[in-house]
Amino acid sequence: MRMTKRLLREGQSSTLASLLEMSAGYQAIAHKTADHREAVTAFIEKRAPRFA
Repeated sequence: MRMTKRLLREGQSSTLASLLEMSAGYQAIAHKTADHREAVTAFIEKRAPRFA
């Protein structure tokens, strides 16, 4: 949520190119979290995710 809010704030004064670069970096960070792994596993197993 923090990264999304930051992107929204930056969007008011940044270029599209810099926002896309920042967004890609944030996605790379988010994909390494335990919550992301749980979400993907739950999706594959067709069950509701259990976040910590």
